[in-house]
Amino acid sequence: MRKKWMSGVMFVVLSVFSVIAQPPAPELSGDIVAGGLNGPQGLFVDSSGVLWIIDSGYGGDETIDFFNPTTLQSSPATLGNTARIIRLLDSGEQEVVASLPSIAVGEDFLGGARLVELDGSIYATVGAWQISAGEEVNFPFQAQVVRIDENGEAATVADLWAHELANNPDATDNIESHPYGIAAGADGLLYVTDAAANVLLSVDTATGETVTIAAFDGLPGVFPSAWRGGELLTDPVPTAVTFDSEGNLYVSLLSGAPFIPGSAKVLRVTPEGEVSDFATGFTMLTDLEMGPDGNFYAVQFGLFTQEGPVFNSGSVVRISPEGVGEVIIEGLPFATALAIDADGNGYVAINGIAIPDAGAVVYYEGLTSLGALSN
Repeated sequence: MRKKWMSGVMFVVLSVFSVIAQPPAPELSGDIVAGGLNGPQGLFVDSSGVLWIIDSGYGGDETIDFFNPTTLQSSPATLGNTARIIRLLDSGEQEVVASLPSIAVGEDFLGGARLVELDGSIYATVGAWQISAGEEVNFPFQAQVVRIDENGEAATVADLWAHELANNPDATDNIESHPYGIAAGADGLLYVTDAAANVLLSVDTATGETVTIAAFDGLPGVFPSAWRGGELLTDPVPTAVTFDSEGNLYVSLLSGAPFIPGSAKVLRVTPEGEVSDFATGFTMLTDLEMGPDGNFYAVQFGLFTQEGPVFNSGSVVRISPEGVGEVIIEGLPFATALAIDADGNGYVAINGIAIPDAGAVVYYEGLTSLGALSN
């Protein structure tokens, strides 16, 4: 496993599996409503009830000199606008609203991450950057929050790499940024989790100002961390962010390698930035959303053993307001994202891995009313 750079979610979720064969197909109880996706990372239901999807893409035709996240050395890569923002039409057709840069380097893909709507506009987190690649970003939209206009064009709203380079809020010995989770606050700001910088930020969409809300401590690990003074720690890797009715923020943690079962958790962050444990004992949390029933719903990506990833071991968990978790859907292949509509119906992204065209979205009618359900 990688060191600090491995903390970036896309590298965890995608690269570990890029050299394996197509995973065995599960028997899904939900309905596949979108297929042929390339590393689906984010789902979002807009104010009209329409599902949006963002994927990471698979690089492109342009050969570039980039860096290898495994070795942190210069490496050839390919670049292309193959990451997509997709709107799912009532007909089932996938309307590609925007295309974004995707970089394929070695076994890794860098592209789109998450989506949100604010004041009628769609915003997305895109790309990543690491100090080993140099202080200056040479490729478009890396480690940024972007706004998508009505013509499908992306424009930079905030540069999270610049924030990390200037501040390094988690005070580790490596500088990197991978903006991932994103949510719209009632105060008109966006809130973003940076999975590589291990931080929660606010973003002012009018000015581009970024403010650190909280930086997250390392989690107990089994290997000495090169970036944390050799202590037996692993990176927290914040993935999703959502709110409760009182304005508190909740952040899911993936946890870094080797992804010890039960080491992931959900944190509560007050508007003043005070951090506490909300729910613990989870494994590889990739997404988190508040349901219309007042419960939280989280996605567990899957399980790792000494032999490698366990196929079809992902799940969806209901978490009560008291922080008690209950698995309601299990047997999912490499689950990465979740979206719930106003009626409690849910969408889950599966096969969010580096196998082109393998990704899909599964629809579960009445997800928030489900008891325990096998896939």
